[in-house]
Amino acid sequence: MIRKLIPFLLVAGLTACANTGTSSSSRSAPATDSSASAPSSSDSSGGGASYGGSPNTSSRGKTCDAADLQSQIGQKATQSVMEDLRTRSGSTTARILRPGQLVTMEYNATRLNLIVDDKDVMTAIRCG
Repeated sequence: MIRKLIPFLLVAGLTACANTGTSSSSRSAPATDSSASAPSSSDSSGGGASYGGSPNTSSRGKTCDAADLQSQIGQKATQSVMEDLRTRSGSTTARILRPGQLVTMEYNATRLNLIVDDKDVMTAIRCG
């Protein structure tokens, strides 16, 4: 009996996961723009978001532009380097994302992400 229910439960669980985030008429509508919220103070190494590759503008007019920073890929990421790149990009916050680090999926258009390898060498620089 249990063996017959396992596929059904797996499909039901995956369907529930896939439907998470969709609004229905019985629920209140979620906020449509997460970048409209006030940016938090500087993220250092924790937290997370999905990566963005293009510059974006929030409702407050702040921008993050990582295009001019791509020449820094291959250098070691330190707190002082992160702060310098944050200032140069025009972002309000910055963080270093290490391999295997858990990150949330919220998108912050004013945040700079420095993606590093296991030796803290930058492999990508993105906004988001």
